[in-house]
Amino acid sequence: MKRAIWISLLAILGFAIILLMRLPASWLKGFLPPNVSCTDISGTAWDGACAGVAYNGTTLGNLEWQLHPLALLRGKLSAFVDLTRGDDFIRGDIEAGSGGNIVAHDLQAQMPLDPPLVPRMSSGFSGNASANLAYARVEKGVLATLEGQIETTSLYSKRDRMAIGSYSVTFPKADPAAEPVGKVMALDGPVDFEGTLRLTRAPGWAIDGKVRVKPETPPDLAKQLAYLGTPDADGTRPLRLEGTF
Repeated sequence: MKRAIWISLLAILGFAIILLMRLPASWLKGFLPPNVSCTDISGTAWDGACAGVAYNGTTLGNLEWQLHPLALLRGKLSAFVDLTRGDDFIRGDIEAGSGGNIVAHDLQAQMPLDPPLVPRMSSGFSGNASANLAYARVEKGVLATLEGQIETTSLYSKRDRMAIGSYSVTFPKADPAAEPVGKVMALDGPVDFEGTLRLTRAPGWAIDGKVRVKPETPPDLAKQLAYLGTPDADGTRPLRLEGTF
């Protein structure tokens, strides 16, 4: 008798899984947050696509996803996501758990520092960013762990009408309990810079390093850097900047 019950339960479970796997992706439209919209949804809830994704009226691009069903047994929602907009993209394995915690594996991205997409850049900066992250973890809206490399290129200050250059930040694998600290290097631009970027729990950031003027450094910028003090024997001056998100 018990064997028959177990067989029946397994049959019902199998039927439920098949039903869920065939569930049209369009059924998910009613579960979208109020500030997220989608022009057209196709495929299934497990393997689907959403064309014309928009956030607060800003078009983000086209989204495709493939859910990882085994993660549901751990009480988590996990999927490979691929968001594209022209030549720009964000793709990788994303896992969401309780408490608003989000974990990303093998995350790759290429995108402009567009104010609608990155509101903090609306203060007068433009440029492009790319990322190749092995691991990232967000806890309650704070970036708690980061492992990989981020590059910003063609940075430009609209306020000062000045090209700032290109930079790379490399975050090594570290203690998950510690604040992420990455090594910053100038790739090109009006000055040489080398230092660290620390992401704080505020949430915020702090940059510590040394900056050195170059022959091609604009006079106005060289004059501003002179306020940092007398340069060392190698021509560098200490620089510290910090802020909050």
